[in-house]
Amino acid sequence: GQYLISKQRYTMMPFRASLLSIVLLLAPAPSSAFVAPSNSATRCTTTTLSATSRRNFLSQSTIATTATILSTVAIPLPAYAKKEAAAPITRQLVTETFAVIRNELTSPTGVVSTLTNLIDNGSFEEIVLYTRESDAYFRRAKLGGARKLLTDKALKGEAVQMSNAVTFDLIGINRSSRPGKEDKEVQLRYLGELKKDIEKFLELEGTIVVVE
Repeated sequence: GQYLISKQRYTMMPFRASLLSIVLLLAPAPSSAFVAPSNSATRCTTTTLSATSRRNFLSQSTIATTATILSTVAIPLPAYAKKEAAAPITRQLVTETFAVIRNELTSPTGVVSTLTNLIDNGSFEEIVLYTRESDAYFRRAKLGGARKLLTDKALKGEAVQMSNAVTFDLIGINRSSRPGKEDKEVQLRYLGELKKDIEKFLELEGTIVVVE
């Protein structure tokens, strides 16, 4: 930790040196702030500044110049990444996460049952809207949340493919419900694929190593 802080300080030194050079370069020189009178008469009639006033003038000018530069130049500060500790993967967490997905497969109000009823009723417009919404709240949110719990890195890529398969199923149902392309047989075929893909995804639950 001390090495990183020291390294950051040494990294800042060139920048600070260059900033100081800019301040000194832009600060008005003492000789340029006052014009020497050309003759003795002028010296008598010209109001001169005392040494103290001159120093105050230069100090104020330097401060004003520095403030202007600092207001336009962002000085990088050491960045310390804040890492939040990941929540432990408990059996309860895994069970609840996958129960929500299983509910979409078996519940009368789940994705599968809802689509089945809409297809049986020939509600094509509603199917188009519902499949779009389902991809967001079901595939992205629920399946995506479950994927984050996987402890087997080799299965994470496979889980992504499973999630994509669900998206393709919903797209298939959506396209076969659009005006002029309504096809109940195609809808049911993709609905069957959707069921299989959800069931396959649920099998991932048993591969997760939990904290007892």
